[in-house]
Amino acid sequence: MKGARHQKRVSEPHPVSVDGVDLIWEERHPLYLDWTKELKGVSVSVWRKPGKTRELILDIHFAVFGIDRVPNPDRWNEVLSRAIRSAMEEGWDPDSRGASRRHIPA
Repeated sequence: MKGARHQKRVSEPHPVSVDGVDLIWEERHPLYLDWTKELKGVSVSVWRKPGKTRELILDIHFAVFGIDRVPNPDRWNEVLSRAIRSAMEEGWDPDSRGASRRHIPA
């Protein structure tokens, strides 16, 4: 079985800057939360340096941010920045190492 580092990527990595911290994010998978199988959100991975620093897994529920599916890039970067900032306030350190940390922004 291949490790996480060798799995096929769902999307290409994208840069984002939050409070002066440069990060990389990529989509993990869509979130389907009920029996209707409607898209309810998206899960993304965020790192300072992929494979070298602690991964942040964000489960972003569209209803929390008042959006329907992934919005235009400017709005998405705003939503993503708010979610990352929330994780940092909860204790995620982008420069740390170790196991992944999952965060669901409220």
